[in-house]
This record gives sequence, C-alpha cells and structure tokens, in this order.
Amino acid sequence: MHYLSPEFGILFIGFLWLYWWLGAKYGNRAQNLLLLVASYLFYATFSLKFALQLFGFSLVILTLARFSGPNRRAPMIAGIVLAVGNLGLFKYYNFFREDLLFWLSPLFNGASLPVLEFVLPVGISFYTFQGLAYLISVGRGERPAANYADGLLHLSFFPTLLAGPICRPKELLTQIEATATRHIQSVELALMLIISALIKKIWLAAWLAANFVDPVFASPDNYQAIDLIVALFAYAWQLYFDFSGYTDIVTAFALLLGFSLPMNFNQPYLATDLSDFWRRWHVTLSRWIRDYVYISFGGNRGSFGRTQVNLLLAMTISGLWHGASLTFVVWGVWHGVGLILQNCWQRFVNFQWPAWATQTFTFLFVCFGWLLFRSSDWESFATYCRGFARWQQAPELNWLLLLGAMTVFFIGARKADWLMTTGVSRFQQLVWWQQSLLFTTIVMLVLALAPAGMPGFIYFGF
Repeated sequence: MHYLSPEFGILFIGFLWLYWWLGAKYGNRAQNLLLLVASYLFYATFSLKFALQLFGFSLVILTLARFSGPNRRAPMIAGIVLAVGNLGLFKYYNFFREDLLFWLSPLFNGASLPVLEFVLPVGISFYTFQGLAYLISVGRGERPAANYADGLLHLSFFPTLLAGPICRPKELLTQIEATATRHIQSVELALMLIISALIKKIWLAAWLAANFVDPVFASPDNYQAIDLIVALFAYAWQLYFDFSGYTDIVTAFALLLGFSLPMNFNQPYLATDLSDFWRRWHVTLSRWIRDYVYISFGGNRGSFGRTQVNLLLAMTISGLWHGASLTFVVWGVWHGVGLILQNCWQRFVNFQWPAWATQTFTFLFVCFGWLLFRSSDWESFATYCRGFARWQQAPELNWLLLLGAMTVFFIGARKADWLMTTGVSRFQQLVWWQQSLLFTTIVMLVLALAPAGMPGFIYFGF
C-alpha cells in the first residue's frame, strides 16, 4: 500500500480517530498495541510472508538482547551474525554464489550451490540495521532490554518500516516506552510536511522521471552529451525529491501519532565537500555506518593511512548495503576514494577554494556517482559514459533550460527551511476551515500538475 495513495489516506484518518480515542480512554499501552497490530497488518499488505519474517527476526533479536550485556557479549555477537546472515541470504546469496563456489571447490570436490530465487522483503535492510542498533545498544550497556511488545513495535513501526529513518533506541523506543500522556506534536507542521511530500514525490520526482530521466536512461545511445548531462542532473534531483519526500510524509505521520523522528536530509546538494554531503544525505544511515562500521574498524584512532583504509571499507559496505550489484559496490568505492582524496588534500595541500567552487565540484562528483547508482549493470554505465563524447551542436534552448532548472533547484534548496518555517507560521494563523480549504486546494493543484499514476518510492527496493 502506497503512503500517498488515497486508500491509505482514508484508512489513516480512521485509524487516527481510533488511536487517539484509545489514548484518551486507556492510555499509551492501548495505543502501542493498536500501533503494533496496524504495523503488521500494513506490512502484510505487501506479503504475509514478509510480516512473518519480520516477526521471527524481531523475536530473535529481542530474545538475544535480553541475555546480552557488557559482561555477556556472546548473545550480542550471535545476534549480529544471525541478522547479517539473514540479510545476506535474502539480498546477496546469488550475488556471491559464484565466489562461494570458487572457494569451496578445493575443499569439496564437485561442490555446487543451487540458484535460489528469493523475494526480497520490503524494508529488510532498514529494519535489520535498526534491530542491530538496538541489540548493540543493549549489549554495550547503554540501555536495558525492552519488553517484547515495545521491542516489536520499535522494529515494525509502520512510518519507518519500509525505508527508515533508521532510528536508534533513544530516538524511537524511548518514546514508545514513555508513560506520559501522548500528544500530537504539531498538526500544522504535519500538514506542511504532507504538502511538501506531495510536491516532491507526486509532482517533481515523477515529472523529472517521465520527461528527462527514464527516456534517456532507457536508450542513452540515442542522445547527445547535453541530453545525458541534463538527464543525470535530473536523476540527482529526482532521487532527492523521492527519498526526502518519503521522509517528509512518514515524519508527518509520526507527528500525528505523537512521535518525533530524526532528521534524514539537510539540503545535501548545498554541501561544501563530500564529508559535509554525508552529514546531510540519508543522515541516519550515514551515522549508522560511522558508528557501527567505521568506528568498529578503528575509525581515526590509528595512523592517517589506516584511517583512510577504514573509511574506504566503510563506504564500500555502504554501497553494498544498497544492493547486490557491482555498480553499487563501485558507487561506494567512488565515494570512499573521493573522501580519501579530500582528506589528503586537506592534510598535505590545505588550499582553501571559494565556497561556490567546492559546492559545485561536490555536486558534480555526487552526480557522477549517481550514474553508477542508477545503472543496472556495468555495460549500462559504460554505454552512458560513452555518450559524453557526442558533443554535436546542441540547441541553445537545451542549455538555457538546464541553466534555468539548476538555478531554480538551488534557490529552492537554499530557501527550503525558510519556506517551511514561514509556511507553518502562516498556516497556524488561519482558522480551521481556512487551513482545510488551503490544504485541499494545494493537494488538488499538485495532483493536477503531476503525471498520471502513483509511482513507487525508489528506496523501497533497498
């Protein structure tokens, strides 16, 4: 079921009424129970098997956490191995099958491994990382183990289940466990976030995909270099609008349920270098990779050279997390190498470029990386790259459109926080019927401007 579909909207309104009625009559425990049932029913609309797999995974993680602690690391380590193994089986088995056969053949003569067709559960990468964060937090003694009801809800909370944000226990579980009366965080902010999500996903992301991205990426041989550049820039913004639009809508749902979610995007295309970009893009994943992968490898505690190796390994794992494909792995390596070169420049050269120059270079570097991210295989990537050599005379209108679009997007990025803050402030000044009329008008306008259909969220595939 799509978060932005009319069916989901109608069901969610009815659910909200029941949720707050239960809260007023029976308190948080009743609300949590309803949320838990609703989350599993929501996930079961994709597949009952997915819901059963999530339930089994959650029980294992929660049970091992109850036996974990600073002086009992074995259950935590076992949970990490099982969680990573479960994710690897569903997501990477066939990707690594040939390599496994190569290493097994000397030990087992005539060894063979079957080709298995797994249906990848939606959101498995996200709830696996969230489960690991909880297990490690308990194992390190940072918090006590949760009861099963709260723990199950933490790992299945439907606003974050499919594509994050990846919440630490202190960011979501503590809110689930709180006994204080729950309140809607901000109706006006929630409505503005819903409008933002509709504009980003239903209109802008879908429009960019239909008019620029999909046609060019489907047959790059038929286009000139300027068209390929425009399509690549368009994909960069499509990906941002798609994923940040998703984050806006689930943040709005959480606010209406009385929860606050961690920020996941902070104007990433205004980053002044790659480190800054990863502090702004998919923030909860970046923090997870930093805290549980990069630091576990040693972080920056060793020599400068060792730190760069740790950084490259962490970014490579980040790329592999996104998908079982060589292009994802190379995308992670691309960013790892970029961060290493940036660190070397800052350490050995230390020449300060103007802010506009570093912003431009960072954006171009990230965009070229998105070509690896978007390409289905290495041949698709190579075919697209070969097109950059076709510099025939391009119509001036193409260049003007590109320049105009980039100017609009970057001005919009710079003004995004101001627009949201001003919009919420102005929205709060209206009476309820004016708010309803304005909200409905904007929704109808966006739907009228948007391409037909209900496109899926890109990150649901990860």
